[in-house]
Amino acid sequence: PNSPSFGCFDRNFWHYRMRDFSSIILQQGGYTALRASEAVPDFLPGCFARELAAGSAKFWNRRAVMHGAFEEYYPWEQGYPPVAFSTLAVAKLVAEGVVDKDAVRPGMKRAARQLLARFEDKATNQQVAGLAALAWIRKSYPESVPEAGFARQKAKTLAKQHEEGWFWEYDGPDAGYLSVTMDCLWDLWDATGDPDFRDSCNRALAFLDTAVGKPGCGLGMLNARNTDYVVPYGIARYLNDGAPEQRRTAGRLIDALYSGAGEAAHFFAAVDDRYWCHYIGHSVARAVAQFDKAAARSPAETLPPESGRAAADVFLPGCGYAFRRLPDETLLTVAANKGGCLRLSKHGKVLAADFGWVVKTREKQFVSHWWSTDWKTKRTAGGYEISGRLAPHREMESTPFKHFGLRVVSYLFGKSVIGLLKKNLIFKKTESPYGFKRVVAVGEDGSVLVDDSISGLTGAESVLPAPRASKRHVASADSFHAEDAALIADGVSFSRETHSGGGTFRAKTKVAFENP
Repeated sequence: PNSPSFGCFDRNFWHYRMRDFSSIILQQGGYTALRASEAVPDFLPGCFARELAAGSAKFWNRRAVMHGAFEEYYPWEQGYPPVAFSTLAVAKLVAEGVVDKDAVRPGMKRAARQLLARFEDKATNQQVAGLAALAWIRKSYPESVPEAGFARQKAKTLAKQHEEGWFWEYDGPDAGYLSVTMDCLWDLWDATGDPDFRDSCNRALAFLDTAVGKPGCGLGMLNARNTDYVVPYGIARYLNDGAPEQRRTAGRLIDALYSGAGEAAHFFAAVDDRYWCHYIGHSVARAVAQFDKAAARSPAETLPPESGRAAADVFLPGCGYAFRRLPDETLLTVAANKGGCLRLSKHGKVLAADFGWVVKTREKQFVSHWWSTDWKTKRTAGGYEISGRLAPHREMESTPFKHFGLRVVSYLFGKSVIGLLKKNLIFKKTESPYGFKRVVAVGEDGSVLVDDSISGLTGAESVLPAPRASKRHVASADSFHAEDAALIADGVSFSRETHSGGGTFRAKTKVAFENP
């Protein structure tokens, strides 16, 4: 507490001295510590948790008023996620009286100006967090957030929700980030009482039930942003504040996603400490409080979760997800907008996965494992046909010279650099000389048949099966997963025939089950 950096949650800055700036998005850790001390009293004494949370807010304020404030990945970044998420956490601490509002007023004024002037349309979970931050700023500093400005941001933000219930994340849905969005929609409801936010959250819950609850496991690499985790608070809140059917849905999702949360194979085991200080930590802590509240109700008020079962054949054309239940209760999930990446799961356990192909040349790689709205999908009598172009990718190594250049241009031009970085790292055009077609079908014996073809080859390339890892830069994904080591589980047979000639590569794959 007597340190000048007291309240800083970036360990690489205050302890290891590995970094010369503090990643301000980690200041959510103060809010996490406070909620955790309430949910699990033995975790941290409540009085110190409040002191630590207040310290985190004051440290946030000192960083927020600096030149190029709201850094996450590099100095003078002026990033949108750090201003949105960190401000939301601090604004809620102010509203609870944990920190005096005058102690952080300068930072709040600067954050409000940025959140009113900017709009994040590619990663909507960040935008919803920014809108929630504005809503909570209004409660303590109404003069900083004019009603008309908030209304404009609200309209633009809710327009980013697809009619299927998901919000846009890098050109498609991501169940993990949708759960983060739901957390923030509940924050918006709590701050405003606006039914539009409850309605939006209800539709998101329904989509999660289809894509995650009935299959019984997260989408992982079939997400637009490859996110393995699903945060629980926005779902758990329905246990106490939802209609009866929503409570059943929430119970089904919680049972499917978190019943094995203490096991080594669960996605929580692969979350790094950065994201425990980030939104994952406080979502878990807040969910625990919701579980306790639900458990305290009388039996007559408690609704048992219904066992979920996906329909025999569901296709969502907006996002390209196909769900097909096989005769032995195995579920086939195809992400058509990700080049036909597919997964087979049963009772919540993934049995097999296929992430397409990589064409390697001397200078570049071209991959089918790339989310894009350019993929074309047709439903066939036996399954699905996906076609398009392989996405080009060039590996980029981090060097001191590149970081030095980044710092110079960031200091001079601030947030205008971000668009260029995203264009080069994330939003690449899927234009290449290589065409790709994948036909997925279900055989009469319940096996899954995959017929792939790659055209435009010159003979100088090598064609390799794609690993689980995506080439797209999509933080916070790519923590360790069992599929990194093996894509086929025990009890599943896998056979593949390949042929090359005439500028075309052809592969026929069959996945069958030894004990149907």
